[in-house]
Amino acid sequence: MSELIEIRKQDFVKQDTALESMRESDFDCYSAYGEAIDNSIQAKANDIRLKFIPKGGAPGKIGQLIFADNGIGMDKELLHNCLKLGHSSRYNDRDGIGRFGVGMTLGAIHECRRVEVYSKLNNGSWLWTFIDLDEIKSGELKYIPEPIEKEPSSDPTIGGFAEFIEDSGTVLVWRKYDRQTDSLNNIVEETKFWIGRTFRRFIWGTAKGYDNRVQLMVNGDVIKPFDPLFVNKELTSFEDEPSAELLAPQYIKWPIPSDVRKDYPHLGATSNIKINVSLLPDEYRREKGRGGDDFANKRGINRNEGVSIMRSDREVFYGHIPYATRLNGSGEGDRNLTRFIGCVIDFSPELDREFEVKNIKRGCVPSRDLKLKIIEKLAPTFDTQRDKIRERWRELERIKNESLEDENRNLGIDTNHSETIAKLKNAGINQKVNQSKNKASEEGNKTISKKINPDIKDEDINKLIAQLKDNGVTIVEREFIGDSFIDIEHGNGLKTMIYNTNSEFYKSYSGILEELRRKNKELADDYKVLIDLIFVGYLLAEANIDPNKNTQGIDFINDLRLYWSRQLRDILRGWK
Repeated sequence: MSELIEIRKQDFVKQDTALESMRESDFDCYSAYGEAIDNSIQAKANDIRLKFIPKGGAPGKIGQLIFADNGIGMDKELLHNCLKLGHSSRYNDRDGIGRFGVGMTLGAIHECRRVEVYSKLNNGSWLWTFIDLDEIKSGELKYIPEPIEKEPSSDPTIGGFAEFIEDSGTVLVWRKYDRQTDSLNNIVEETKFWIGRTFRRFIWGTAKGYDNRVQLMVNGDVIKPFDPLFVNKELTSFEDEPSAELLAPQYIKWPIPSDVRKDYPHLGATSNIKINVSLLPDEYRREKGRGGDDFANKRGINRNEGVSIMRSDREVFYGHIPYATRLNGSGEGDRNLTRFIGCVIDFSPELDREFEVKNIKRGCVPSRDLKLKIIEKLAPTFDTQRDKIRERWRELERIKNESLEDENRNLGIDTNHSETIAKLKNAGINQKVNQSKNKASEEGNKTISKKINPDIKDEDINKLIAQLKDNGVTIVEREFIGDSFIDIEHGNGLKTMIYNTNSEFYKSYSGILEELRRKNKELADDYKVLIDLIFVGYLLAEANIDPNKNTQGIDFINDLRLYWSRQLRDILRGWK
């Protein structure tokens, strides 16, 4: 007798454990927020608002995050399916910024355990549905609930946030937020910047296929766009400042994969990749070392290292392209220079595979062959722009050094070490001098100034002291009696260092310097500055020792060594 074999039906996934596993997708919180904003933009919204609600009793923690838009909304069927992974009314649509149908839900569950959606069509009623990972895990929730009529205004936590939606729109609520990786304040501020850069063309109203400007708000603040090229200043608060110089665009014709051509024959055999490069204006390329000061930070210059890659006018990558040394430069100094060089690469979705676009639109980088082609195109341009930046900085430093030399020379201060004095001054060494524990009185400053210029007239001594304070550290050369090769004085708001030209050290040092200068002047100048900085490091270490503190001999030696090492490390970092 034959046995009947029962064939049991199996789901494609075990949804409770699968959803928990999917929480480990390659999102960060900002790319997760971006997926929700993408949906709002594709729903033709021109007003999109985010609101972070702190967790009760923990103001630095996120309790809930709300997204609201005035888009076209969803009917009951679409709303019922919108949280279903893989479902999208625009699945594989290469004409817009969406495509895969997983982004919004994957992004949401990466950050929180409960997602609720309210939506309404024009002249329709508000409908509501949700998913909750805890209820799915416990078996209480087996299916996405059929939408029911429910207004967001009935939820006290939303509290009228969605009242700006008059005709149609959608409200997305993330609850049970359990994946916070930074403080609430930091996340809010970084979200504002990230959205302004990622969706800049939608804010300007220049994105292809989108006629209207999109206003984006976070916690009531209107988002300002950020252009890595620094060409478009519209809506940035810096409209009256000069724009960057936009170089002639470059293009790469790249083959469209054959299977994509088969599905979309109207696209042709190749697609154009457009590359724009800009050089920030002189007013933004000030002297070396100021790329991260308050002026730069307010304008986002300090955040502008790398390349922006745009897919359908929406940024999908920002940063240094991995393993692209010819482009990024060979060291930190070269990479820092790229903040003054804007670069945007534009491609269309038919090249998604060539740019290795993920279903979460994050971490997109060109495939190996395409990357090599991009580097081949861009590297010479980047090298030229870096040379321009360095040349301008050298000229500014030369002018500044000449001015400082003149000021010192007029007061009888030896100018043989003007380059070192200028570098220390530019590096803000004055602040360390002012924090010195070892210092003289204002009366003592007069004695020190007489050492620097023995011929100074009494009526000019205050001018000399003011100049020494402005220098911070002053280095001169003078012959004096004794075996000491250097004399260090700690004044009030000033430090001086005098090389004894009569010492054996100075004679040997000068001989090496002259021989080196005959062979390589630039290297000799660096050698001279390096020797100065070694001793300035010791000077500042001495300045950290409190002369009134009774310290054991070995402790004093250890403290001095430690301070010297730290001061020298900081000075050398600022020098190169």
